[in-house]
Amino acid sequence: MGFSPKFKLYNSTGVTLGYTFSAVQYTNAPQTTKKLVEVRGQRGIGSVIISGGDKDSWELVIRGTLYNETGNDYIGLTSKIDAMETAIVLDTPYILRIDRSGSAYYEYKVKRIKPISYGESFRLNFQTYDVRFQVNTW
Repeated sequence: MGFSPKFKLYNSTGVTLGYTFSAVQYTNAPQTTKKLVEVRGQRGIGSVIISGGDKDSWELVIRGTLYNETGNDYIGLTSKIDAMETAIVLDTPYILRIDRSGSAYYEYKVKRIKPISYGESFRLNFQTYDVRFQVNTW
């Protein structure tokens, strides 16, 4: 069976797991969090590259689906939506870890500054979601 990465949201210390995203189907991560500065000389040939620290803030997108394992159950699916909204509070610093392998992961400092959006659905069997975080905002 193939490897399926987990998307886990931790508190700002990275110790306490706050939320695990289910059935992630799209993300624009990983992206490098470093930037480089190029310095060109007036008379010389070539340039010098200097590490410029962390990259500017950028938007990280996670799209997925919440599934209802018990069948047609509006209340069960709505409770999963409520749990996501409760666990991922606006303007709160988090650490997002995305598995690279069984023992390694990408790590980003994130904040959610936009509402979570949900696709149109009767909310019986599944519900799509779109969560957007700002990276490097704390």
